[in-house]
Amino acid sequence: MKRIPSLALAALATLALLISLAPATPAQAAKAKQAAAKKAEPAPARITGAKVLEFGVYTSTVAKREKSSSVADGIKDRATDFKLVRKSTLVDAGLGTGIGMKYVLLGTPKGAAVNVDVVVRHPAMVNPETRESMTRSSATFERVIGQGEHAVWSFDTPEGLVPGEYVIEIVSGGKVLVQKVFRVKIRK
Repeated sequence: MKRIPSLALAALATLALLISLAPATPAQAAKAKQAAAKKAEPAPARITGAKVLEFGVYTSTVAKREKSSSVADGIKDRATDFKLVRKSTLVDAGLGTGIGMKYVLLGTPKGAAVNVDVVVRHPAMVNPETRESMTRSSATFERVIGQGEHAVWSFDTPEGLVPGEYVIEIVSGGKVLVQKVFRVKIRK
């Protein structure tokens, strides 16, 4: 008599194993496949803010220069080797002077590449390509979450040496993440 219950338990265990190994319905299989794919996808990059690390007058090395109709002086530079020369928002500018900030993007995942717009609101200037008067310049740059980055406006042409207020902003998704205001005089 003792053998019958153990045989019954063995039969139940075998039946349970067979049921768990039974093929899923197509709908169940598709749902399982979607869940597995979702787990395998990396989370999308999400910018939650930005923080200014330093600001002022900079020098840098231009790595790449291109014409741009969205920038008042017609020049979009990709620069490297930024060096803070003087911390100040009051600037006596001459040709080659750069004003701006070093900042870090906050968000997840750290190390993810994202695009941000660097926007500069400035006194009226005429773009040499379009011949249009502009008070706002912008360019899109790829940046990395959690890494120190720079946004620097450089006075590259005599026509671009215009005194007044310059507001440099880092923008993502139409939202201003951080900004710095500079008051610029022109050196004689």
